Amino acid sequence: MTDAATHAPAPPTLLPRMRAAFAWKALLLVAFGPVLTVFYYLPQWLPLFAPTTIPLTAIDRAVPFQPWWIWPYMSMYVMIPIPPLLATRAKDLGRYALGMTIMFVTCCVFFFLWPIAYPRPPLPETGVSAFYRHIVSIDQPINALPSLLAGLTAYTLFLAARMLRDLPGRTDVMILILGWIWAAVILYGTLATKQHYLVDLPPGILIAWIGHWLAWRNADAARAAVAHSTT
Repeated sequence: MTDAATHAPAPPTLLPRMRAAFAWKALLLVAFGPVLTVFYYLPQWLPLFAPTTIPLTAIDRAVPFQPWWIWPYMSMYVMIPIPPLLATRAKDLGRYALGMTIMFVTCCVFFFLWPIAYPRPPLPETGVSAFYRHIVSIDQPINALPSLLAGLTAYTLFLAARMLRDLPGRTDVMILILGWIWAAVILYGTLATKQHYLVDLPPGILIAWIGHWLAWRNADAARAAVAHSTT
């Protein structure tokens, strides 16, 4: 029997979904997150090549340096765990983990083989939060292109679209609209904090889409086959 055929309907409200397969969700949080973090920092710890720079766009020059945007920027880490919490099956969490791995490994290869660095603006002595200073002290500006932060943000919303699509009414559409507005705020924060520049963002989003598609293509094929067999 196909995976799609055995897929029981998810609960129509969000809280019961969060309780489903909770042990697997906890395992992802405790074990999987640190492993992916290592993939991100490896090119910073063990660089193979000297970083290069590429020209800034007019938009990059037009967006002012605003360190306080570090707070909206880092709100991505609040967004990331929400869609996987809404998964109701371990198999779906496995697909989520597979897509994340594809995205992180692909970005890590880029960071190793073609490190791109941008000069960060000099920090003023006053008016900059300790939080911003801490973030830039541990995150070197060489894992720039493709933007893994943009990829993570987009990947989170790609998963959200799947986890929410069987909610009653148009609830999923409303939640996703809010999610993409939140994503736009995060992506602007990458430019305002000068953690990334405009050219970094589309490749990160593209790699996220590819990872998500590869992780879910078998499930989509099975769902399509079941739909076809019932017509």
